[in-house]
Amino acid sequence: MNAVSIRDLRKEYGDFGVRVPELDLPKGYVTGLVGRNGSGKTTLLRAVLGLIPLSAGRVTVLGGDLAADPELRAQVGFVSETPYYLPSLTVSQVRDAVAPFYPRWDEELYRRLREELELPDRRVKELSKGQGKILSFIMAYATRPRLLILDEPTANLDPAVRHALMGCLRRYMEDGENTLLFSTHITEDLEGLCDYLVGLDRGRISFSGEKDAVLERYAIVQGPADLLTPETAGVFLGVERSAVGFTGLTADPAEARALFGEEARLRRPTIEELIIYQGGDL
Repeated sequence: MNAVSIRDLRKEYGDFGVRVPELDLPKGYVTGLVGRNGSGKTTLLRAVLGLIPLSAGRVTVLGGDLAADPELRAQVGFVSETPYYLPSLTVSQVRDAVAPFYPRWDEELYRRLREELELPDRRVKELSKGQGKILSFIMAYATRPRLLILDEPTANLDPAVRHALMGCLRRYMEDGENTLLFSTHITEDLEGLCDYLVGLDRGRISFSGEKDAVLERYAIVQGPADLLTPETAGVFLGVERSAVGFTGLTADPAEARALFGEEARLRRPTIEELIIYQGGDL
């Protein structure tokens, strides 16, 4: 079963649009959503959540329609890039306002996380950016959702809190019924956590699939500058040149190996390199 199924999705904003003909996110796994700034990641997350009207297409979440099913909505948690709570409310008042709407709310978990992540009972407007992100995370996590969607959850967090939050996510995924959709620029968080990768580039899906299978489709090629000619440059999705050499990303490792032979070094890319080079030359 898929946690999220997308068919013929289209969302237009003037001269920019996100278009996803087909995408399925399997239940019980972690999917990392990656791409450069402005690639459409947040728009896609909001479309999945039903927070924005679609120009066309449909999205099915946990087998149903979030917009039409309040009980289904209560099984989905969302951590936005910025908190959306009333600035005048205290942390405790946010809890009092939100918890009654979630039948699976876990008060013990809420209290434990507030202590573990050192979240004070201040007004939302008095919290730092990192504390605001922690508040959003705790409120979503304590609902014990079956689908947890995170938009840049570790941004603005110090290393100790980021480590603790990542530990929470690993514990969350110990329940095989839970699914995590995770958008972040901190690709180190994804390297050891995600099972599947989805890449967005200019509002279009550039790659998707199991993480290792996706990374094996590509290769980073590094070699001396004289190997890079107008003829050989065509094998690359993106290249960074210097006075002494080049580094490029190819979607055809076999062709690159045939072109350059032993004169260039080929290796598997990291997730970060996939994001950096898929958009074109640097």
